[in-house]
Amino acid sequence: MHETQMIEQLKKTYFHYINSLKVNNFDYRFSSNSNETSPFALCFALFGLKLLGKIDKSGIDKNECADKLMNNLHVYMDKRRMSSDLKYDKPFLQLLTFTLSCLSIIDRIHDQRLEEIIIPLITDDLRKYLDVTGALEGVPGSGNLAMFMAILLIHARKYMNFDTSDKLDQWVEMHFKAMNRFGFWGKGQGMNYLNFQNGYHQYEIFEYLGIDNPRISTAAEQTAMLSDSEGHFAPYPGGGGCYDYDAVNIITGDLNNLEKHKNILELTYSSILKEQNDDGGFCESKKIRPRKLLNIAETIKQVIALKNKSMNARFENLYMGITMLRTKNDRIHTHWSNYSRGWGESDLWDSWFRVLTLARIETAFNPEVFHGWGFIDYPGIGYHHLFGKSEHSIIQ
Repeated sequence: MHETQMIEQLKKTYFHYINSLKVNNFDYRFSSNSNETSPFALCFALFGLKLLGKIDKSGIDKNECADKLMNNLHVYMDKRRMSSDLKYDKPFLQLLTFTLSCLSIIDRIHDQRLEEIIIPLITDDLRKYLDVTGALEGVPGSGNLAMFMAILLIHARKYMNFDTSDKLDQWVEMHFKAMNRFGFWGKGQGMNYLNFQNGYHQYEIFEYLGIDNPRISTAAEQTAMLSDSEGHFAPYPGGGGCYDYDAVNIITGDLNNLEKHKNILELTYSSILKEQNDDGGFCESKKIRPRKLLNIAETIKQVIALKNKSMNARFENLYMGITMLRTKNDRIHTHWSNYSRGWGESDLWDSWFRVLTLARIETAFNPEVFHGWGFIDYPGIGYHHLFGKSEHSIIQ
């Protein structure tokens, strides 16, 4: 089957997969084997429908959907605030920013109810916030928090008439000053997977604001060097939804050197096309479980190939390859669902990220297909610079 036919078939079966997890109008299960619905699953379903261009064709009542999203957010916020400071609470801020993207998708981003949630979360001392989170030192998970705060600053300025321009300028300036030689954050002693997987989140903000990054070519080249023989970018065999999309996002952001990375990106594209599950969804990796000789051989093969990577990346690869064999890693645990999914089990998150990765690669080499994909015109995951940087830029 030709790749064009394959991608069209992939879209149809992915759409079917999303619908198979629908419990009622606005409740979705995270995966087929989960018996519960999840507020995160609703967001991921909407993202998938948007990407496929199905939002307006799905008969969604946008006012009811907005009410459901807001109710989910309030329930989760009340639960999380009992044990944490919401300014630093990654799960809550993640649901909040996902919800904002969803409200943008259904044209309800001006919802007045958001102001009482967002304004109290905007930090008075941005430098302290980035220091406490470790964002400028590349602490694991800090890239998310830096991105979340920037999204709130952008949202408040654009939709709430709350002037945050100085803070946004400061956010950009501090990140540029703290960049390491690879174009990310941390000590910069050697390129590794954490560099791009954590730092990708700040790159999302650069892209939305139309910021010219002087180290984008270095970041893209260093990230591309971490691809394996199948074009995946995880420190374990079979790739990973986040790792692969984050890497592709950074590499395709280097607009002046796309041809240089074309072979790797085409390999990534081809591999993902072949990895769709029979139910129409995608999983994290098909090469971690079950433990069998072929999967273990894949781990060994990846470790042998470490000679082309930095010492940091070699250690990360070796450590993760061994760690993934431990019983405690038989299943994947997240805050998106109480149910812990299998490595080869389809879920709404990996499905969206895999198809979004394909869309990103297609659009990089054929910008005319941009409108054939439902990217999200809102800061954060799912945005694409072809919406036009001049509308969002704070630095003219």
